[in-house]
Amino acid sequence: MNNIFTMCFIENESELLLQKRTSPPFIGLWNAPGGKVEVFESPFEACKREVQEEIGLNLRELYFRGVITVSNTLRKRTSMLMLFQANVHSGKLRDSGEGELAWIKKERIYSYNNVPVSFTYLLPYILESQGIITGKIIYNRGDLEVFDIVI
Repeated sequence: MNNIFTMCFIENESELLLQKRTSPPFIGLWNAPGGKVEVFESPFEACKREVQEEIGLNLRELYFRGVITVSNTLRKRTSMLMLFQANVHSGKLRDSGEGELAWIKKERIYSYNNVPVSFTYLLPYILESQGIITGKIIYNRGDLEVFDIVI
């Protein structure tokens, strides 16, 4: 394992909060907010901190949804991605320079061509299931090669 990251799917009724990435990976694409777990920090703490720092929201209800590994064959690197979901939040959206923020209708996300391919595959597991998700995603030279998720 090289790094541990969090990703938080924040819902507001029929919308999902997405952030347009300004740095790799997936630069220029829309994705759920999150970030790296720091030393001495739990994934839960990291997710709350990243959401607060990047977008200004304080999460009161945060649910652990699962863990997947994300591998890059070209870089010979595997990272762990801790998945969270939040429905209730307080605070005001703010731009921190991490990327533009937008509430996107959930049904529109599946037709977007400006989200990572793996995101559109992962989204139904987050939004439409209640179980804990585990699995792996493998990229080969930037292309999605393996998407294997179980609940």
